[in-house]
Amino acid sequence: MSFASANVPNIANSTAILEIGANDVMNAIPDILDNKLSIGSFAKSLSDKVVSQLQMLKSAGFKNIYVANIPPLDKIPLMIMQKQTKEARTIVSAYNQLLLAKTDIWAKASNISNFAMLDMNMFLQTALSKTVTKALGVSDTTNSCVGGEILELLTGSSSWTSLLDSEFNIKEAIICSDPQAHFFWDPLHPADRVHRLF
Repeated sequence: MSFASANVPNIANSTAILEIGANDVMNAIPDILDNKLSIGSFAKSLSDKVVSQLQMLKSAGFKNIYVANIPPLDKIPLMIMQKQTKEARTIVSAYNQLLLAKTDIWAKASNISNFAMLDMNMFLQTALSKTVTKALGVSDTTNSCVGGEILELLTGSSSWTSLLDSEFNIKEAIICSDPQAHFFWDPLHPADRVHRLF
């Protein structure tokens, strides 16, 4: 059975939220750095896919559709550790601008009842502000609680003593001793308290 033909009661009154792209950006960075893929062609291809999926949701009967842009990936621990913050920022900016333009055109042409862009980029930037992090009791916005030390050992220039220290203190190397102080749970995802803000 296809999604469009699924028997979903009150689909016209349901809300569909489409959020894609962050993994695509992280997977595209190596090809962009190796000049195998341009930022423009990447942004065009991904935004075309989003518009196609929006059309599928409309064809399935959804009248309330939201699409999320990509959050600032340059702020996540993985991009910081890999020293790819500039690339992530440039790609996300190009994609988000093109996505906004294309979805605006699509929404006007499709005559959808309720369509909006969820600005996850601005949301995460606001959540990372000193005012919000202080209110949450977060003091570390650049390192992750889970796996950060191990990942840094694998991606950074660490000494053998650091590796041995991690072996003998494996619990601390895998899970931080102060999870409440971390904005990011793992190198990619915000911690539970941040998720609750969504």
